[in-house]
Amino acid sequence: MEKSEITLKIDRIEAGVYRLVKPRGFRRHGRTLHRFVSGDISQVISFQCGQAYLNMTHMLTVNLGIRVPECFEKSFTPTKKPKKYYREYECNIRSRLGEIDGKDVKTFDLRGDIDSIEAEITRDIETKVLPVFDALDSREAILLHRRDYPRFDMLYSHLIPLEEAMIYGRRGRTEEAKALFEQYYQSVLDEYLKGGKRHLKGHLAGLDSLALRLGLR
Repeated sequence: MEKSEITLKIDRIEAGVYRLVKPRGFRRHGRTLHRFVSGDISQVISFQCGQAYLNMTHMLTVNLGIRVPECFEKSFTPTKKPKKYYREYECNIRSRLGEIDGKDVKTFDLRGDIDSIEAEITRDIETKVLPVFDALDSREAILLHRRDYPRFDMLYSHLIPLEEAMIYGRRGRTEEAKALFEQYYQSVLDEYLKGGKRHLKGHLAGLDSLALRLGLR
């Protein structure tokens, strides 16, 4: 009964958000709301429950993501066949409601007042998420403005120079790609040489292989 009740509540919240974003080009795929902008850049809103084995399925978080294919795949010419939609964990720019305010992740207890939960989530999507999605709706916009929204980039902001190199490489601007790649490589090397971060040795080896594969050296 509890699972059925919780599922119905999530369905209701998702439906409310979908009514808001559908006119903006989003389509629903399970618990994921997804749209393509500039042809192949994904923007994602997804609803995630807590772990069942922890008896936390009544707790809801809202995940956010933007996926630029070459950044995720680390390839100037992605060869994988495009999918109908992508999930939040396949994005290279990621965050969650709550984090985008510079606070803890918002976790909504679905045993509470569902009207207020739905209103809060919908309001956040409308006033805080969609404006950023609209501002980062192309490669050029991401190059120019990604750093303006650090709270939307909580997981991978340290990769920005590397991912910008991927975008420039995709666009055939090899010199800019090389410069940004070397900037990122040097930052990782500096951290490694400070000591105490042995895992960076493998990362540097991976970057060396990537540079050769992409023709950056």
